[in-house]
Amino acid sequence: MEYIDDYFNHPNTVEEKQQFEQRIIHDVSFAEEVAFYISTHHAIKEQLQIEQKERFRELYEQQKTVLLPKRPVKKMWRYAVAACTVAVVGLSRLIFSSGISPKQLAEEYTQQNWKTLDITMSNGSDSLQSGLALFNTGKYAAALLQFETMAEKDSTNSNAKKYAGIAAFRQSQFDKALSYFSALAKDTDLHSNPGKFYQAITLFKRSGPGDTDAAKKLLQEIASNDLEGSKEAKLWLKELK
Repeated sequence: MEYIDDYFNHPNTVEEKQQFEQRIIHDVSFAEEVAFYISTHHAIKEQLQIEQKERFRELYEQQKTVLLPKRPVKKMWRYAVAACTVAVVGLSRLIFSSGISPKQLAEEYTQQNWKTLDITMSNGSDSLQSGLALFNTGKYAAALLQFETMAEKDSTNSNAKKYAGIAAFRQSQFDKALSYFSALAKDTDLHSNPGKFYQAITLFKRSGPGDTDAAKKLLQEIASNDLEGSKEAKLWLKELK
């Protein structure tokens, strides 16, 4: 285990890497040990603090006395090689990743919620419906123009601001998106206002200097005051600790 630990936590020469990989291929027991090592590292954070390493060693000492009996070699070969191949390929993410990044959170939210937008009669005017239809066919620039025109004609049109911000976001016009979401957040007449949450998403996605900290502050405010997006805000804050 010390050899495996050293391999994954110190620089290796090309020859050392080749030796390690060949041993995985030709030594089933060793492959099992590598698979076990990697499986215990899912929770280890990016910088692998000394106390975390020591904790791993303690866990290993506890676990090695209760390891499952070895499977027949033919069956175990397929399992071990497959497990280790996948593990080595994704090793940097498994061991050294500190978890999902703010940018990834924003991207996942975008894919789940902003690939298309609901078109319902309750959304209002034909112009809004037309803008949503353009958005849903991937014509983000045309949709943005439609929403911006509506927002200019009626500064109280919260839907126009919201959708203009989303259309700008989908074109990576993050400054413009933040402007619209900020204006939306200031609308005190709305019973449910996603403006602050959308600002946080945009800051995470833009990931400029200070953006992540600013987004976290917004999420803390949303979570503390139970604003729209509070469920996601609480979950994200926990994941980003």
